[in-house]
Amino acid sequence: MTDFETILLERKGGSEGKGAVGWITLNRPKALNALNKQVLDDVIAALDELEADDSIGAVVITGSEKAFAAGADIKEMAPQSYMDMYMSDFFAGWDRLANFR
Repeated sequence: MTDFETILLERKGGSEGKGAVGWITLNRPKALNALNKQVLDDVIAALDELEADDSIGAVVITGSEKAFAAGADIKEMAPQSYMDMYMSDFFAGWDRLANFR
């Protein structure tokens, strides 16, 4: 299992190679799990890893007890123009969630 910078990835349950659940926990406590490019990259990589595992039957994405996610990381976005953000495909990357099996 891969180690990530901004999320925790676990596999729970399942028997006989079936029915396991992948848990993706957002893990940026100092930023209340604000969503930045690194979180996006880590979530997508974790989804790719879980999708390749036939024993995974479901995936849960969760945050901390204090916050699921504070929203977009404004500190990362502030110095960028609209066009910078548009061209970076930052928001389009979240479409990967919709396409997860």
